[in-house]
Amino acid sequence: MSLSTKTSPQPSRVLLVAVASAFLVGLDSMITVPLVPAIAEDTGTEARLGGLFVSAYALLFALAAPLCGAMSDRLGRRTILTGGLIAFTLGNALTGITSEFSLLLACRALAGLGAAMIMPSVYAMIADTFPFERRGKVMGIVVAGLLSSTVIGVPLGSYLAHLLGWRVAFFAVGGVAVLVCALVLALIPPVQPPAAQQQSTKSPVAVYLGMVGRAVTTPAVLCVLGCTLLWSFALYGMFSNIGIFYAERFGFNEAQTGLAIMGSGAGSMAGALLGGRIADKLGKRTVIVVAALVAAAGVTSVALIGDHIVPVLIVFIVWGTAVGVGQPSLSALVSELRPETRGTALALNGSAQYGGMMLATSIAALLLDNGVSFAVIGAICGACALAVLPLLVGVRVAGRADAAAVAGAAPAPEAGAKA
Repeated sequence: MSLSTKTSPQPSRVLLVAVASAFLVGLDSMITVPLVPAIAEDTGTEARLGGLFVSAYALLFALAAPLCGAMSDRLGRRTILTGGLIAFTLGNALTGITSEFSLLLACRALAGLGAAMIMPSVYAMIADTFPFERRGKVMGIVVAGLLSSTVIGVPLGSYLAHLLGWRVAFFAVGGVAVLVCALVLALIPPVQPPAAQQQSTKSPVAVYLGMVGRAVTTPAVLCVLGCTLLWSFALYGMFSNIGIFYAERFGFNEAQTGLAIMGSGAGSMAGALLGGRIADKLGKRTVIVVAALVAAAGVTSVALIGDHIVPVLIVFIVWGTAVGVGQPSLSALVSELRPETRGTALALNGSAQYGGMMLATSIAALLLDNGVSFAVIGAICGACALAVLPLLVGVRVAGRADAAAVAGAAPAPEAGAKA
């Protein structure tokens, strides 16, 4: 397919589109959390199975992201990003008009497919535009945009849902998606990626299968993907059910839970901005180690503190901050493992992230439905955060490019090509 090769977009425009797109996906991922009790009641579903709404979204993301990333390397970031925003809009609009539980899961899956097209394209555009030595800072800004939805969008959506019903929140997300799509079309020109010429004889499916094949035979890639999957599990196993936790323990409604999430989201935003800057100076690995230790302590403690709301909220915010600190380093690291096809590499990393989300939410829903306490869920999540640490050793020794990436330095060009 022949694509226009206009001048590359300005970095400031790429960053604006990336932050707006990340905010949108973060908003859709998180807005379900405080609404789960209301959705479950309206659809006649057991509240502790509400995490499956997140599972359906995450499952489609995990399955589709690698193919979407390969397509973005072939067809261009703008094309796949725009298509993803259209699917995303439809998924949220249909969620708002559906009442049957299984159909709701299908609608959330469609929204997950749209997100699978959006985020790999966004991260690849950032990696295409900014050099590795600055990428931690820029990734931190994008991750902050992703997490800012918990400060602005989720509390607002929760309040609207409290006043007007949970369906209004999904209609609002669909409306924001339309605005972001218009922004993409206005600011990002169609640019033919280098991989379109290098892989012109291969189908996206062939690229996808080739990428998976390289991943399972490259220790550094496997270790980074393992880190991302565990990091995601550590977050979402507890966080996807935090609305139920606050409702059961403290009697919170949607609006009150939204405010609690806002505090955690503010910490995550600040952590992402600070963590990205520190990672460029001190190294990605160092930042991830510290963040994993704090996150493990935080997620384990939330359910153990008891009925004292102020300490619970403080620990919740600290936990969210630690997650924000570590996320940019993971994204920046994986963006340099295979620079020649970073769209596919970042997409596979996205699959690991949402695969962890899907596993965490499904397992947590099953355990909670069978009477397992939130303390056990928190302990499992804490163990997953700590399990990230030994995998970082594999990234460090896997090769010159990976070692440089972990240390926070820019790798030599030939090393990056061999990663």
